[in-house]
Amino acid sequence: MNIDWSFFGIEQGSSVDADTIVQVETLLKVKFPESYLDLVIYADEASPEAASFVYGDTGTCISEFFSFSPDVRPYTVSWYSRAGGVPGLPVRLVPIARDAGGCLICLNFDVHPVAVEAFDPGSKSSCFIASHFDDFVGLWGA
Repeated sequence: MNIDWSFFGIEQGSSVDADTIVQVETLLKVKFPESYLDLVIYADEASPEAASFVYGDTGTCISEFFSFSPDVRPYTVSWYSRAGGVPGLPVRLVPIARDAGGCLICLNFDVHPVAVEAFDPGSKSSCFIASHFDDFVGLWGA
């Protein structure tokens, strides 16, 4: 899927390259979906203007995507994914963003293709959003 990220009000700007991708994938022992990698190469820490979506009985929007970096520092995919980083977060979930309500938007690497789920740190529960990242982006509206 070829996605025009500017359509969602995402401004281009990223230093993520092939080496960074290999480092993060090696650190987390995962292979990220191509369309997600396309996003972080286009705009690391993207904050879409038009990314409202519905899952379950909840409507929300993407607040921000986390920085794609192998450095385990606050607000990076690596930081959220570290052991003990988010209490109650299942090992199979890798947080990539947060929504306006504070839920973490995660990739579920326990299924193929990699699905998208929301994880609520308060209740420590997760909810299915989409069967893969392309479908997730397809849910976004203004």
